[in-house]
Amino acid sequence: MEHNRDTAHSLDVAEMRALYRAAEARAARLRFIIEARSLLDAQAFETAAPEVLSRLADFAGATLATLTFPSPQGKTPTRLAIGKPTANDTMLFASEEGAALSLTLIGAPRARAIDADDRQTLEVVAGQLADACHLERQAAEKQALLGDLERQRSELAALVAQLIQAQEQERQRVALDLHDGAAQLAAGLSYRLQDLAARIGEPHALKPEIEQLAALARRSVADLRAAIADLRPPELDDLGVAAALRTRLDAIDGMEVIADLDAGADRWPASTGIIFYRVAQEAITNALKHAEASRLIVRLFEDGAGQAHLEVIDDGKGIGEARHPGIQGRGARLGIAGMRERLALLGGRFEIGAGVSGGTHVRVAAPLKQETAG
Repeated sequence: MEHNRDTAHSLDVAEMRALYRAAEARAARLRFIIEARSLLDAQAFETAAPEVLSRLADFAGATLATLTFPSPQGKTPTRLAIGKPTANDTMLFASEEGAALSLTLIGAPRARAIDADDRQTLEVVAGQLADACHLERQAAEKQALLGDLERQRSELAALVAQLIQAQEQERQRVALDLHDGAAQLAAGLSYRLQDLAARIGEPHALKPEIEQLAALARRSVADLRAAIADLRPPELDDLGVAAALRTRLDAIDGMEVIADLDAGADRWPASTGIIFYRVAQEAITNALKHAEASRLIVRLFEDGAGQAHLEVIDDGKGIGEARHPGIQGRGARLGIAGMRERLALLGGRFEIGAGVSGGTHVRVAAPLKQETAG
């Protein structure tokens, strides 16, 4: 009886030792998998991959480890290898034929046998390596695409700047033509009519009509000079958008004008400043000609996110296209379309609607981008 108890006790101890060794082996395999994953996460792939593959070879007692797996989009399969076999080495492990991952381990014939648990561990780590390689490749491709996108954005910004410069040069040419042509003729006509009115006597029947024609000629000269100034204000070239807008607003009579213009806007890229000035010019003209307003507010500023902003607010009858789609007819709609088209060149946005207490509120925003030579 005593002998049977001793035998049973010996069996229990042996089983416990076997279970303990099996648990330790499972823990070692798990640590190996976790350490491989941590290594791949913590380091660049080109640094971590050889180290993980070397540990994979050490785990199996191999002198050579190779891992081959397919690359995306039909490219040449990726192959990782580490170690050098000797003349007496034999195959220790090979993935099943047709498997997505092909892992091969070569080592000495006396290396320990690879059981099913070891095989599963090797395949898990091999899969981690393949996944890390795919992620590295995807990151590189994404970076390349982002680089291409940034280059395209730079090229687009340069093209936009060239387009805006061409438009402004054409405006300048038209302004010079008007100044040297129609404006000079109208001024000459005005002087001749004034001189004629002064030379004929008061009782002359045509004197009132000549004086009316002289006044009309003077007004034409003033309108032409204003149009020339609007086509290409010198302040826009010399000082910047904020200074040019302030000059424009200072010339407004018969209306309360509140100007909140950030002087930093004068340092914006030239294309941004020009387009913001043109949009403000159109919005101010609409307010003066159509809104029947008594107050005009113009704000120009840059926010903390690198966005340029413009607001033009009046207290008139309202020109918001949502509330009054036909209030000003075709001309006003073309003006709004023109403002939208200009903002689209900068990748910006344009909004027009009713103000908080009536009137019209125009909001404009666009990213501030540095121009590059094209």
